[in-house]
Amino acid sequence: MTVKQLWLVLLMCGTARLAAQRPDSGMLGDSARLEGLRQEFQERYNGRAHELLGLTPAQAAKFDSTQSRAWAQRRDLMLQRQRINFALQGQMRPGVAAKPDSVSRLLDSRRRVNESLRGVDDQEDREMEGYLTPVQRAQYQTFRVNVRVHMGEAIRHQPAGGGGRMRDGARPRPRAPGRPPRRRP
Repeated sequence: MTVKQLWLVLLMCGTARLAAQRPDSGMLGDSARLEGLRQEFQERYNGRAHELLGLTPAQAAKFDSTQSRAWAQRRDLMLQRQRINFALQGQMRPGVAAKPDSVSRLLDSRRRVNESLRGVDDQEDREMEGYLTPVQRAQYQTFRVNVRVHMGEAIRHQPAGGGGRMRDGARPRPRAPGRPPRRRP
């Protein structure tokens, strides 16, 4: 497994930020360790949310149950999206004619997966409506967005697989000093 693939797996598991803090963990190919990191991340995530939202024990139990279901659904959908994105990359290789029908099907599939991911967030919010106050729900949504941003940043700031090389073997161009990272739309 390449370093880039590992980071994608960690993102899927929700542990990229935690793993970035443990460069000596020797996780390559160790699915048990990845699962342990995922669980540790989820426990930290839930604990931080409990603290931030000031949850009562009853709210915390319901929150953890909601999170467990939502994370499992998200993980499956994100893996689907990853497979679709890899297939699209294969279709869009420079110098190779893409098959329009295949690209169209892949784009439709990715749109459906993205809609399903938004649906998981909506379902999570509807469920939380039953046990969190409106202020707590708003605080949680902000917290969730911030964690996702930080996870994305952790992934983007890791060198590409192969010792800092991109898939084609080229080294990434260094950013000009003082210039912020490029944001993807």
